[in-house]
Amino acid sequence: MDIIIQAAIDGLLMGGVYAAIGLGLSLAYGVMGVVNWAHGETLMVSMFIAYYLTRFAGFDPYVTILINVLVLGGFGFVLQKFIFNKLINRGGKPWLNILLVTAGLSLTLQALANMAFGAEVKSVNTAYRGMLRAGEIFISRPKLIAFVVVILVTVALYVLIQRSETGRAIRATSQDRSTSQLMGVNSDRVFCVSFAISTALVALSGSLLIPFYSVHPYVGTAFTFKSFVIVALGGKGDIPGAVAAGLLIGVIETVGGSLFNNNIAQIFIFALFIIILLVRPQGLLTRRKG
Repeated sequence: MDIIIQAAIDGLLMGGVYAAIGLGLSLAYGVMGVVNWAHGETLMVSMFIAYYLTRFAGFDPYVTILINVLVLGGFGFVLQKFIFNKLINRGGKPWLNILLVTAGLSLTLQALANMAFGAEVKSVNTAYRGMLRAGEIFISRPKLIAFVVVILVTVALYVLIQRSETGRAIRATSQDRSTSQLMGVNSDRVFCVSFAISTALVALSGSLLIPFYSVHPYVGTAFTFKSFVIVALGGKGDIPGAVAAGLLIGVIETVGGSLFNNNIAQIFIFALFIIILLVRPQGLLTRRKG
């Protein structure tokens, strides 16, 4: 029982980071209805930025959050403005075109990272390594910091989406783009802002991961799959749903890995993904329309 409790706590903390990563994909899919297959590779790039700034430039790993968010948030804005918006406005099947473009971008980023940084696994030692003890339970200090930061950022994002003018424009565009445009909403700009937020959340996650997680050119692949699972579980564009789904995935992964092994735990997650798609495709916490 102590092992299960320990694994569940570790899974909840890791699940917070999964939630932030998955929320980025969920937001982009919920607003624009398109899938970013290079989502995990964006995370990989943010982790490499955090790694080199921490290892060789002497930055605190959590200070790299500001740089990562500005760089990758800006990259997302530009990518949406000059490529994705053109594909969306061209008509036809924009989701398919963007899927193909991002699949190519994913392979390109992996290859470039492999050539630039090498395929070996890299990690960094920071002052935040170590464990906190609560009775017989040990809590990873960097994972706890990451969890707290993710919760604060998620709450701030929820308030932004629900209470601000920008948030209302994002919600209106996600519900009905044509009608929102008639109401004076610039949907192209909303798409740019939404995708910038999406990539900024991934950038944030990369900096939070680097104190306790290794980085290599193919690290994003597993996170891409988990992000799709989170979107399926939580519902597209649903912030509370994404958080709940991320925490659930984290617990399943760590508890399953402790009781069986990591490969079995991944099978559990994949099976849950398939079941949700068949039974509740709108997500666990999303009400069925009609």
